[in-house]
Amino acid sequence: MNWRLIFTSGFILSVLFQWPAQACSDDSCYPTWNLKKDLLDTCNNAPFLSPANDSRINLQLLLADSSHIPLTSPASDNYYKEKGYALVPFPADFTEFSESSDNEAAAQSHSASTLFTLAVQLGVSRETATALLTQSPRWEGSRCASNNPQTALLYLQQLAQTRDIPSSERQQLAQSRLVMIQNCAPDPEQQSAFLPGEIKSPAGQLFATYQQGAQAFYNGDFAQAIAAFNELGLSSHPWLKETATYMKGRVFLNAAQQNAFDEMGFPSNDKVDLAALQAAESAFNAYLNTYPQGHYSTSAQGLLRRVFWLMNDQKRLAQAYAYWFEHPLSETNITSNQLIQEIDNKLLMSSSDNSMIENPQLLAIMDLVLMRQRSSDDSRLPLTLTQLQAQESRFSAQPALYTYLLAAYALYVEKDADKTLSILPERAAGKIPDSLAFSQQTLRGFALESQEQWSRAEQLWLDLLSAVTEPLQRQQLELALAMNYERSGKTEQVFASRSPVRTPMIREILLRNVASPALLRQQITQPQSEQEHDIALFTLLYKDLTRGFYADFLQDLTLLPEKASTLPLFMGFTYNTQQALALFQWNGKNATDYQCPALRDIAQTLQDDNTHPQALNCLGEFIFRHGLDDFPLNNQPEAQELGGTESQFTGKFFSRLDGYQQVIASKQATHEDKAYALYRAVNCFAPSGYNSCGTQDIPLTQRKQWFDTLKSRFGDTRWAQQLKYYW
Repeated sequence: MNWRLIFTSGFILSVLFQWPAQACSDDSCYPTWNLKKDLLDTCNNAPFLSPANDSRINLQLLLADSSHIPLTSPASDNYYKEKGYALVPFPADFTEFSESSDNEAAAQSHSASTLFTLAVQLGVSRETATALLTQSPRWEGSRCASNNPQTALLYLQQLAQTRDIPSSERQQLAQSRLVMIQNCAPDPEQQSAFLPGEIKSPAGQLFATYQQGAQAFYNGDFAQAIAAFNELGLSSHPWLKETATYMKGRVFLNAAQQNAFDEMGFPSNDKVDLAALQAAESAFNAYLNTYPQGHYSTSAQGLLRRVFWLMNDQKRLAQAYAYWFEHPLSETNITSNQLIQEIDNKLLMSSSDNSMIENPQLLAIMDLVLMRQRSSDDSRLPLTLTQLQAQESRFSAQPALYTYLLAAYALYVEKDADKTLSILPERAAGKIPDSLAFSQQTLRGFALESQEQWSRAEQLWLDLLSAVTEPLQRQQLELALAMNYERSGKTEQVFASRSPVRTPMIREILLRNVASPALLRQQITQPQSEQEHDIALFTLLYKDLTRGFYADFLQDLTLLPEKASTLPLFMGFTYNTQQALALFQWNGKNATDYQCPALRDIAQTLQDDNTHPQALNCLGEFIFRHGLDDFPLNNQPEAQELGGTESQFTGKFFSRLDGYQQVIASKQATHEDKAYALYRAVNCFAPSGYNSCGTQDIPLTQRKQWFDTLKSRFGDTRWAQQLKYYW
């Protein structure tokens, strides 16, 4: 999977999609084509500030507004296309990789290469350096994560620049530092084996002391580590002195949290060593005061956030996170993905108490979460209007954001469209400047549609389409406009020659679920693409056949080429085998001994006599053999979704069980036809007892009667002999 929606300047929109979803996973996510939702759905997010969005999405949108960084167009991703996604809506775990992680891997590779070259220059043999660096382990999720080629390179660079160390000692120190990469947190008894041997020069001894302190730190011997770094803190070597000052904070922090996490990684604040934690805070502050632009200043700031989190100090933690709404994310030493995940986990989702949150953006995200429709497992109290109004002073720097929250509350919680429209500003001329402005106009459109002011909402969506440049925003507007046309009875407008609705999946959903036979035939003759032609033709033929329009089916079948395409088409199914146009050239062959003619002949027979027993059985066989009992075209989407209005293709869907029941009751059916219909009717309930051939509720007594009839009156048939049970 490589679909990346990225911000320029290295700000990664794929952060929106990286994390494991809270309400779904790769195996269960599917698109829900509905924009106006108030229930959390991490599988279906939109690029406006919505209560239904994953909180990380809303955080990402507000960070983007603060940075004034535009979105760029994404590439294609077949993985999610196969699940039926376009661009909007999108799942929170849209991709497992980001541009940041690619850059990180490239940086690590470059560091390892440079480290090898420098190690050889310092006297380490090429063979030894190759052996030690060929497979550098990754110590994810522990303090050993910083024991990597990048930090080793920094050590060797300082070693190379320190001239008053004999070359033999430099070689020993360099080699032992490479060995440390491979042996983080070893057995204490083996620790000395990884340290340099006889080092006599004063400068060399300082570098050896650093290695002793670092090795003790990684090994969990915090007392020895502090002793070593205290000694180096008195050194005159600039880098060693700075590094020791920084490392003391890390030592105290690790000592403070060493017993704070259970085996599943969840923290217990009562098990934190508060004295050590306070020492860590003092050490990091001392480092930042002395080295505000030092080698480790961004790391120290990040570790201070961890200190605040372990102290359960939400006020200072929120202040630390608020920093990033005013500064570029390039100043961090972690990826954008990691920072947003950290903010979400450690602040936004940790508590519903926002009394300590002064930053308006963070407060807004928490408010939107509390505006959601309550799920059964959500213990947080809903937000009241009084509480929201009491926050006004905290939004003094972001008054438009506060106004938006009032409008969102009116629409999502109070269900008052008039109030929403009275709160939100009319759209100003020109381009949409940011996500907040886009969100304001999105709510206006929703409010107008809630009042069934379809024409005004349509005009708003059209105006916005000319005012946005971001792909995600454009596709949201295409979806909103398509739903507007559908619900106002103007579905054909989506397919007008100059329609702005160009997203294939949106158009195809309407063709599959709502389009009339006339509209389908129109798009067969003037499609937007070859795929749209095939979708329209498949839908037309399928509905002709399964709604009883056999004459139309025979006529429309002439639109198929002599050898129809076998290319699978996405018809709304997510997890079953897709079908192709070649389906309608079925020759009647199957895995049973019940003989059927070709599909064309079945349709011709039913056109002549729609009660013909063999033809009804064979139409059922066609459905059964191709797994069409629960095919998406058999039913409409949910009413609130795109394609959820009443289909303009009339007629009732033919279910296999309806056909079998007709044959069972038929006086003209042959002995063989009735036996086969009974056999299949009973098997419709195998093995679960639920009907897999339609929606009918058939009592168990009736199913037993079918079984008994087959066994008694038709016991001489292969179908009676094959059937052993009823369900």
